[in-house]
Amino acid sequence: MANRDDMMQDLVYGDMLTTSGYDVEFAVGTTYSMDMKALLIVPYSLGMFGDLGSNVKSSPIFLLESIRRSSNKFALFCHRGGIHMPQETQSYYPLVENSIFEVQDKPLSNFHPKLWVIREHNRENEEQRQIKVVIMSKNLTFDNNLDVVVSLTGEINTERSANRKRHKPLKDMLERLATFAKGKKRRQVLELAEDLYRVKRFEVDDSRFEPDAYEFVPYMFGECLNKNVSYPKSFQGETSMTISPFIDIPTIKDLTDVQRKNGRHILVTRTGYITEKVFSKYNREGDEIYVMNDQMVNNDRASIDLHAKMYYISRPKAGAGNFLYLGSANATYSAFHKNAEILLRLKFKSTYNLFERFKNEFLQMNDKGESDVYELVQEPNPEATENTYTALEEAMRHFVFQKFKAKVSIEKENGLYDIEVATKDCHTDYHISIAPLQMPTIKKSLGEKLLFENLPLSKLSEFYVICVENDEGESEKEVIKIPTDGIPDTRDDEIFRSIVDTKEKFYNYISFMLCDDPEEFMFELEQAEKALSTAGLSTSKFQMPSRIYEQMLQIASKNPEQLLRLDDVTRIVKDTDFSTEFNKLYEQFRPLIPKLKQLL
Repeated sequence: MANRDDMMQDLVYGDMLTTSGYDVEFAVGTTYSMDMKALLIVPYSLGMFGDLGSNVKSSPIFLLESIRRSSNKFALFCHRGGIHMPQETQSYYPLVENSIFEVQDKPLSNFHPKLWVIREHNRENEEQRQIKVVIMSKNLTFDNNLDVVVSLTGEINTERSANRKRHKPLKDMLERLATFAKGKKRRQVLELAEDLYRVKRFEVDDSRFEPDAYEFVPYMFGECLNKNVSYPKSFQGETSMTISPFIDIPTIKDLTDVQRKNGRHILVTRTGYITEKVFSKYNREGDEIYVMNDQMVNNDRASIDLHAKMYYISRPKAGAGNFLYLGSANATYSAFHKNAEILLRLKFKSTYNLFERFKNEFLQMNDKGESDVYELVQEPNPEATENTYTALEEAMRHFVFQKFKAKVSIEKENGLYDIEVATKDCHTDYHISIAPLQMPTIKKSLGEKLLFENLPLSKLSEFYVICVENDEGESEKEVIKIPTDGIPDTRDDEIFRSIVDTKEKFYNYISFMLCDDPEEFMFELEQAEKALSTAGLSTSKFQMPSRIYEQMLQIASKNPEQLLRLDDVTRIVKDTDFSTEFNKLYEQFRPLIPKLKQLL
């Protein structure tokens, strides 16, 4: 946890994936739900471009190069049925499909952990390697809620650590995740899992917590992989503070049903779940319930509600001391008995001013004991309900649990392709349709022959849109992956050519690849385009910009091997008219690269 007086910080998701001065070698991430557009945070964070402005990150050139640099560096696991339908499709999405793996167990259980395990090396000394573990409550979405995140780093040694048993639960989780991956990515996940045994210890904030008392607490569909932690005893303290947006009575009963002398129990949750039964569990002297106030939750600018999951436990039944659990697990029966989850347990130092300090920090109390963010609940909410799935949500969950397979036809004379999708017959009262993500308007209803005809090569993908609709016109849409045989190996090249399809775009792309400062490059490009537009001219009328030639000379004198990154791009566009001039220039440079490398 960051070493600050205030434990609560605003952090950008992508910032947590990179470390200043380090380059990522490989990363494993997990999320419950995912926005397709938010997914692009991962490749541009791992693409080693540094801290860039939004104008650069939204550039098609930047997104394409980010994906090309990083798609082989990560494996992301998500809940099957947890990929949200994007508002608009992007050409880039199929380029990351080989890094996305869906996880499922049973229709009403959730793959719910929010975790990143990242192996990285020092940019100045590649032998100095470390693993960073990021545990959080935030999904890979653009939801504007209050979440919690903690980051730990540990140096990778050449030999296995004597302390490796402490890391075994996390290693076991990665090994189980690897069974959902395939090919090279599966091997990379297993290698990363093995590297956890070469970490002596992960560094924690030792001003607050005991440095060697942390525990990784993963759950895989109800099974706790850490034998040092047991539910409910490890979570039943004489004094406790439960922070969870979603709750249920069985779990609240477990957490509060403890014999105590001077202890107290505090709940921080959402107002929509404070039923009479919940309120009665905290209606004893010293107990309190807090929710985010109406000014935070209901406003026209940026509504924010609680999404963090944390448990402060003092003097638990199982063990002694004061502990903080934080991660993905809600205070629900499903979290501890059905789902896959991840928690980190930290042990407070005895010198830390414990419960009241933690409570005041989280609730952001001022010296008068007042908070501008949270409010004390005085009575139950008459409109409160238990957290349950709607009929549509249950129907979607059962349908995506079915086994699917798809096959692409051999290229037809017109250069287009057909896709046939097969699944078992699903008896339901709902209207169900399927469509390729890249062409969502050509949807087919379940029960018809699921044949999608005349798709361009660049539109082929393993991502499909599932829509479940009732008779009233209400619907649920999610994206799933369907194993699709026969997608040509040239598909990714065709997507590249569909994005970089003019001389102007090609030269800008090459120059962007070679530049030292993407922010400065994009600014100069924007200024040049404005000047040409004002003059009524187009860059497509010009020959190859002189800056590319200058960039190649500079790189050749400093790091000629970097020019080899152009090999793949020139291969992809070699048959296009707009690349002829550059290809001739590169053919002159290419034989000189090994010689230049020897001279440096």
